[in-house]
Amino acid sequence: MCAQTIPVPTPSNPLPDARFDVHSPNAWCEYVRDSFVLVGLSRRSAETYARQVYILVRDVGKPPSLMTPEEVRRFIMDRHETLNGSSRRILYRVLRFLFHDILKHDWELLRTARSKREVTEPTILTREEVAHLFQAVSEPSLYCFLRTVYSCGLRLSEALHIRPGDIDRAAGMLHVRQGKGAKDRKIILPPATLRMLGAYWRMHRNPGWIFPVRKRNGKAVAYADKATVPTTVQAGLRRVLKTTGITKAYVTIHTLRHSYATHLLEAGVPLTVLQKQLGHKNIETTLRYVHLSVPAQIDAVATVGELMRAIP
Repeated sequence: MCAQTIPVPTPSNPLPDARFDVHSPNAWCEYVRDSFVLVGLSRRSAETYARQVYILVRDVGKPPSLMTPEEVRRFIMDRHETLNGSSRRILYRVLRFLFHDILKHDWELLRTARSKREVTEPTILTREEVAHLFQAVSEPSLYCFLRTVYSCGLRLSEALHIRPGDIDRAAGMLHVRQGKGAKDRKIILPPATLRMLGAYWRMHRNPGWIFPVRKRNGKAVAYADKATVPTTVQAGLRRVLKTTGITKAYVTIHTLRHSYATHLLEAGVPLTVLQKQLGHKNIETTLRYVHLSVPAQIDAVATVGELMRAIP
């Protein structure tokens, strides 16, 4: 593909000092991804954010350097109903970064586009529901992945990118690299999960990944140079849920992390330990699980009832 210099529509709007095919969504995606990395985002977060630029160039059909505010506004409105609040905030941040920080446009649209932060209760599975879910998984790779997410309280991307060298067998610890906020942490790795991961890895012996990407024929896993993609495990979970009879809404991979946190609190694990396991920067984030745990709700009901009984 022949590279060309990005056209400059007006002298007042300087464009990136770079050379690539300006009509290629992939080229813009890669440029913005690298720009996000340079300002401090982790590579995985940068890739997630830059994906919105790929969709923008693909859907509008022209380079961002030649787009008008009205074209960007129409793009936002087309995407608005398909995104939740969190995804909309990501989209708006990406558009501001691209058009204001990179392309130097001072558009009113970039100052006014906002998305309210939605306050919703996370879906929590009971321990019985989690066990029922795992019993319904027949595929070894999906079973191992879901068990690892739940038993370690991992985020989706954290579990996907576990490498063999991240497992400290002697200490029973897992080194989580480049978690949220580009932060590393070490967490407790349950003995049963350690044994399961070891047995699963010996099935493919890929030197780079615990969960390597699988080709369509299921072969060449040992030589894969990339980790499994999110859509593979997300689709796998949806297939399994259809066979379980679990009817709770919005059960996702992240539901296993929420359930892990709630179950640990119910078992009496201190908040500070849970905060470290989950990789929360602030204890306030961990505190959200306190009122979701069953013992906390039962204790509250009993305490209120006891206090009110004394009123004549």
